[in-house]
This record gives sequence, C-alpha cells and structure tokens, in this order.
Amino acid sequence: MSHRCKSGLFFVSLARLTAVRRRIATTNFANMQEKEQKISPIKTRILQFIENLGCSKREFYKKIGVSRGTLESKTGITEDILAKFISIYPEVNLEWLINGVGEVFKSNMQEKEQKTDDDIKFITLLDKFQQQAIEIGQLRQHIKYLEQRLGKDAASVSTAITANVG
Repeated sequence: MSHRCKSGLFFVSLARLTAVRRRIATTNFANMQEKEQKISPIKTRILQFIENLGCSKREFYKKIGVSRGTLESKTGITEDILAKFISIYPEVNLEWLINGVGEVFKSNMQEKEQKTDDDIKFITLLDKFQQQAIEIGQLRQHIKYLEQRLGKDAASVSTAITANVG
C-alpha cells in the first residue's frame, strides 16, 4: 500500500507540475499578446501631438499623406511615416519624438542653429553665384574680342581676295 501511495503521490505531483507549467505558459502567452497589442511610444507621441494641434486625425492623415488609422494600428512605425511627419512638422523636437525627452517643440537655440546652417548654405550659394556672374562677364568680353578680331580678319581677307582678282 505504501508503494501505491507513493506512486499516487507522484502522479498527483506530476499533475500539479503540469498544471503549474500550463499556467506559466498561459501567463507568458498573455504577456506576449499584451506587449504586441501596445502602440509604439513614437506613435503615441504623434497622437498626442495631433490632439495638441486641435485638428482631427482624418485631417492630420490627409496632411501628411498616410492612410487613416495608420497611427492607431498595433504595428510599428515606418521610416516613411516618420519622414513625412518630420517634413510637415519640422518644428517638432526629434529628441521628444523618438525618446520622449524634452519639450514637444524645438527650442529657440535649436532654431538658431538651424538658421545659422541655412545662412551658411545661402552665403556659400551667393558666393558661387557672384563668381559665376564675374566669369560670365569675362567670357562675354572675350567673345566680343574674338568677334572683333574675326571681323577684322574677315575684312582683310575679303580685301586681299578682291585685290588679287582684279
């Protein structure tokens, strides 16, 4: 009897172990599903930005050129959507958008740095434009010189031909 009791106890313990494993597996599966069901933090911040804008999601989707419901889906966010969002709303602080750190909008210092970079690019282009304008002026003068020289050479050639004919 004691042998049967021990084997019965073994089967009860095995059954409990199996039940515990099933509960753990079910809990893990539920946790995985819960993780999969969450919207990405970046999408959440964009949705927060839309609310602060005071426009409808439909208007927002139309403005950035993405399908309705894109931000509410449980999938990740694509580079294309981010690029469209950033191009339409360049004033959004990327540190906030990606990491949730800082203010929603770029600070004045960031804007000044951007303007400084733009100013440098503009000045560089302006310098190139001025150099090209000078070069064009020099080429025009050289063309006039060549035309005058060609005109004199043509006139002397025609005079020489007339003199030799007669």
